[in-house]
Amino acid sequence: MAALPQDGSAVAIPVLLYHSVADQPAVGQEDFTVTLQGFVEHVAAIADVGGTALTITQLGAALRGERPLPPRAVAVTFDDAFADTQAAAERLLEAGIPSTIYVQSSRVGQPDGPSERALRDLDAAGGEIGAHTVSHPYLDSIPLALAAHEITESRRRVEDLLAHSIDSFAYPHGAYDRKVRAAVIEAGFTSAVAVKNALSHSGDDPFAIARWTVMRDTTTARLTQVLEGKGLPLAWANERRRTRAAREVRRLRLLTRQLRLRRGGVADHAG
Repeated sequence: MAALPQDGSAVAIPVLLYHSVADQPAVGQEDFTVTLQGFVEHVAAIADVGGTALTITQLGAALRGERPLPPRAVAVTFDDAFADTQAAAERLLEAGIPSTIYVQSSRVGQPDGPSERALRDLDAAGGEIGAHTVSHPYLDSIPLALAAHEITESRRRVEDLLAHSIDSFAYPHGAYDRKVRAAVIEAGFTSAVAVKNALSHSGDDPFAIARWTVMRDTTTARLTQVLEGKGLPLAWANERRRTRAAREVRRLRLLTRQLRLRRGGVADHAG
């Protein structure tokens, strides 16, 4: 994995993470849903910064040294893919800003998710479509074989829909570990995004690119600060202790739940 340069030469790269864009948030998405007017102001702020907007595949290639990293690079991403994602991504494209949309494949065609037509239209218009698993689990807390299936199956479904290969992946909840990262590479992806709520940079890991989550209460002033590479730390190279601790808590909860289900099944069978 890439390491943060120690000589201060790392170039900050803001990578924004949006979810839904709507005035009426879906249940459970209240904090992660940016209003329509707020998003219009955000798009203007991104355009006004005057940077070069990249897709994540383009950014990943630059981080691997396969293409030059342009000055003031910025990237915009959407996770999950909601029914409102198409309009938001199209507004960005109208401003000359491509985005990368990560699709949870089980949501395609659902009332709150994107239609197949919407994804094809975005793909044809210049938006990048990436994979985001089938069912959105914490990949680092489930058996590796199941995690690998979520990764490969989501890619297969989206590729079948678009009729071409896709190259970028997003870890649900930003959760991954060394084995999950390796499974993404094994599946054939050339880049992947995490979260970290930090600035990516020229020494960032192309398979764990740092992003910053834009929330409903994110002001345009705060967004502009981040776009200028200020107010956030540069992404770190090694996993933080609290990340490992949170993973162990999730794994323990999952194991406890499985044991309860097994005991309940035994009791039902005995009865």
